[in-house]
Amino acid sequence: MKDEKIILFDPGFAPLVIDSIGQVGYTYYMFSAVPDLKLKRLNFLHIYNKLQKLLKTNIAFYLGCLMWASYIKKFDNYKIEGNKLLGEDCKEEEYTSEIDFLIDFIVNQLPRDCKYYQNRKYIPDEKYLPILKTYRDFLVLNKGFVECDNTNQIVLPKNIKNLSDIEKDNLNEKIQQALLNKNIDELLDSYTLIFN
Repeated sequence: MKDEKIILFDPGFAPLVIDSIGQVGYTYYMFSAVPDLKLKRLNFLHIYNKLQKLLKTNIAFYLGCLMWASYIKKFDNYKIEGNKLLGEDCKEEEYTSEIDFLIDFIVNQLPRDCKYYQNRKYIPDEKYLPILKTYRDFLVLNKGFVECDNTNQIVLPKNIKNLSDIEKDNLNEKIQQALLNKNIDELLDSYTLIFN
């Protein structure tokens, strides 16, 4: 098996996002559980700022995953190592639930709350929804990665650019720089590198 070609499922994102993924819902749930309306109004700006930071990191992570998938597609028939989802038995709603929550949160909940608690309009970053919707498509196309153990099995959504190997190497350089800087949020600057 010495000749087996292997590439990692995760280039190193996990340690950088472990404290952020899933925290948007939890933070909002804790805010919603406060019964005192005056206290909610007083604390909303603090919660809003925290939610904005968490959203940014979550969405940068999903963009990073799309970038990594685009990059590793250049390696024909490589075994993917480290996919902890492999062999899991889960339904589509299970592996899309976090993305669906974030999309609804950005489209519906946060605009309502900004209007109610701060009397201002919430306008999300224009990259957020395209990234989330594309990542959701990516999850569905790849069935939550439960069967994905080879680079040839990865399916990219149609709105991801068909990149040359040099462009894919550029994606990897951006990923490695973000990992080196321990700042996954900077991947959002690479949005136009992969989106049509």
